[in-house]
Amino acid sequence: MSQADNNARSVVEEIKASAKDVASNAKGAAEEVLDSAKNTAHKAASAAQDVATDVKDAAQDAYRSTRRTASEAIDEAGRNLRDAESEYNRQLIDDLATRAQDLAERSINFWADNSHKARRQFQTAADATTRYVSEQPGRSMLIAAATGAAIATAFMLGRSRRK
Repeated sequence: MSQADNNARSVVEEIKASAKDVASNAKGAAEEVLDSAKNTAHKAASAAQDVATDVKDAAQDAYRSTRRTASEAIDEAGRNLRDAESEYNRQLIDDLATRAQDLAERSINFWADNSHKARRQFQTAADATTRYVSEQPGRSMLIAAATGAAIATAFMLGRSRRK
């Protein structure tokens, strides 16, 4: 074997070793990107779930408060109606009707305010997501791809278990 052949083989071996190192580095970088995408997707999902939970809790609190207030108003009205025997009591009934009307208006306003707050919270979450996607389009695509793959895998596993 000639010196040129030996040199050529040596160069080929060095190129193979370099190619293996490059492939290994590329694999490590790809794994880091995938891990980062998974973490970001998890954080985004967690944040969205937290916002949804907060909105749900606020709506439930508003519902309970309104229901309790309405129940108290109905109880109060029932007690006062039983006492309504004279003209004075008729005036009291008129006053209670006005208070009930005011209570109904306050309840409507309360629900409207909470609905507005919930819409603002959803809009804030949507804006944050949109801003993140516009600032990090590559990462967002990786997150979407990873999320889609996870959902598809879960769907396929669910179907295979049913069979």
